[in-house]
Amino acid sequence: MTRLKNESTLFKQMFFSVFIIGSVLIIGFGSVIYHRTYANVQQTFLQKHREAVNQVKNNLEHKIQMVEYAFSTYSNTQSFKENLQTDYADMQFRDVQNINSQLAYISIMGIEEASYQLINVDKAWTIDQGSLKHLTDEEILAYQTMGNQERYIDWQSGQEHLRMVMTLPVFSQDTQAVGIAEINKQAIAKLVAHQSDSFLNIVNSEGVILFSDGDTIDGQLVGDMISDHPSTGILIGQEQQTYVYTQSEYNQWFYVMRLAPQVVSTIIGSFRISLIGIGCLLIALLAFLAYRIARIATSPINRISEVLKSKKLGEKLEVNQVISEINQILNDNQSLTGEMDRQKPELAALFSLNLFRGCIAEKDIPSKLQQFGYQVSKNDHFRVMLIQIDDLCGRDPIHGDVFLLALQNLVAEIIPANRRLQPIIYKQELQGTLLRGAHEGNQSDMFAYCQAIRKAAKDFLKIKISIGLSDTFQSLQGTREAVKNAEESLRYRLNLGEEVIIFYDDIATRFDKSAAIQYPTDAEGVFLDAMRSGDSSLIKESYAEVVKKITQDNKNPMAIESAFFQLINNIIRLGQLLGADHTSLQKSRNVYQQVLNQNHLYKIEQSIYAELVIPIVETIQIKTDQEIRSLSEKMVLLIHQQYDQELSLDRVAEQLHYNANYLSNVFKKEMAVTFADYLQNYRLKIAKKWLEETELTIKEIAARLKYTNSQNFIRFFKKKEQVTPGEYRKKFS
Repeated sequence: MTRLKNESTLFKQMFFSVFIIGSVLIIGFGSVIYHRTYANVQQTFLQKHREAVNQVKNNLEHKIQMVEYAFSTYSNTQSFKENLQTDYADMQFRDVQNINSQLAYISIMGIEEASYQLINVDKAWTIDQGSLKHLTDEEILAYQTMGNQERYIDWQSGQEHLRMVMTLPVFSQDTQAVGIAEINKQAIAKLVAHQSDSFLNIVNSEGVILFSDGDTIDGQLVGDMISDHPSTGILIGQEQQTYVYTQSEYNQWFYVMRLAPQVVSTIIGSFRISLIGIGCLLIALLAFLAYRIARIATSPINRISEVLKSKKLGEKLEVNQVISEINQILNDNQSLTGEMDRQKPELAALFSLNLFRGCIAEKDIPSKLQQFGYQVSKNDHFRVMLIQIDDLCGRDPIHGDVFLLALQNLVAEIIPANRRLQPIIYKQELQGTLLRGAHEGNQSDMFAYCQAIRKAAKDFLKIKISIGLSDTFQSLQGTREAVKNAEESLRYRLNLGEEVIIFYDDIATRFDKSAAIQYPTDAEGVFLDAMRSGDSSLIKESYAEVVKKITQDNKNPMAIESAFFQLINNIIRLGQLLGADHTSLQKSRNVYQQVLNQNHLYKIEQSIYAELVIPIVETIQIKTDQEIRSLSEKMVLLIHQQYDQELSLDRVAEQLHYNANYLSNVFKKEMAVTFADYLQNYRLKIAKKWLEETELTIKEIAARLKYTNSQNFIRFFKKKEQVTPGEYRKKFS
């Protein structure tokens, strides 16, 4: 009885010990999981809101910059300066049409659901909604007050619109004109319509709320946001509502979004219930396991007690079993270590990618470097190397990812592991590597590696690549900025062509954002005339010459981009004047994005030609044929009506508002005779009619038909009819 009682006590002690320890671990582990999950969900939502507010800022800022650029560019044109000097009474329909074309172009580049207006303060007129209107004295004073600000752009918030007021010309001391863009607030509200808590406030640097979609941020929080002056941050409101904001470097506006606590609580609620259920299930399972463990743990002791009492047998069997179990544990541990070693390159690549994106806190970098075995000293300097594929040499672009992966392996083979971090695929068309070395500014060894990579890509992969390298830096926290420098180096391929190796150090001194744009006006004129004529071979040849001039005459990539923008604008303007199909002009948005985002000159050239030039030429060809026929008929009608006046091709061109040379070509193409010959032949026909039916003298007929003297008329008549006018009249007398 005593032995059974001891065994029962030992079993209970073992059971409750395992059960209590297991329960504490389950509850503690569940609490940790809950709090970490709550924090992760909150961080996920905060990150989502950060990305959303940045996306709203970037989208709106980009569109505002495009409107500002369009107004600024137009204010420097000759036609704008001429219109500034034109009084309201002297404004012609053609002038109004030209200004409306410019406002329509600004609308294409700018913000949807916005209206645009041009006000001439000096001459007291405005173009609004396509109509010319006269300004009252009160309106003139109001617009002058708008323009007399320290800034050339002022923003005014209304109930339904956000108004942008821009003095023109830009930076002029006197307010001669004002450009106004009224942005419908519904268009801004659509940018956050997909959010569960669609809250967006836009606050300027003075604390004025320019836009809100209903709720507004507390004034005290606005003051804290402005006084702290970080570019991005988080604020906590009185009701524990979290506000995420970011400040624009362009106009110093603050963009604010809100994360309500109930959003996280709603999502985490179902997880909380599930976690409690799982905890209860685990505790029930723990009770069963504790029973089994206690039973199994006390069983050998019971058996040993029985064996010792009878025979000391079985000792060798128990020892062998323990040794077998230990060997099994060691084997499992070795397999787990091998699996971690296999996944180590993938984790190292993720670490490099986060450095490129600037997503790692500075305090976490040393521990990560140690985790992946990178021995980095304080004297080490770093560079970012980006590789971009110039030409797949006939392969389908869909296989670009495969070649980027092959380039990643090439970099890993050519550059020693102690001179780099794990190579990665950074973007859709870029392979990136963070290089490290002991010397600042030493390019020779890096250049040798780049040459070897470029040669291997050409020899083995049969592709052409370009390589851009940033300047050197010491703190890995600066990797994100170095990535931008390397990307800027690759943009310089617009000047240098394909298969180049570009160090940012070599080109940084060449950047001059204020450099004048060299624009090939003469070559462009030939190209635009070719588009008017519809001659495909001449269009292609003259277009290539314009692109060649742009890239040769401009050394700064920003100047090249601006020149391409100007070329696109002029092509669109020509398409509008020639009545191109609206769908063709809408493609200009894609072309603008290509110029902004593409570093490959050939692709930019092809995009403009294929997506803009060819569609415009094709859509206006039919209209041009109809226009030629219509113009010829109008010219014939003018000849029939004004044959007895001083009529010339220049005068007809002035009446029809066309170029005289263009009308000459149109008339000859349609009528198979020149304008002058047709006019002389018609006057001859009228002269014969008058000789037959009237008593007008030959001198009077010559004068009415605008011959300088009657002898010239007689000579021309005889040349055509083989008889003099007098002899011709005798036939009908």
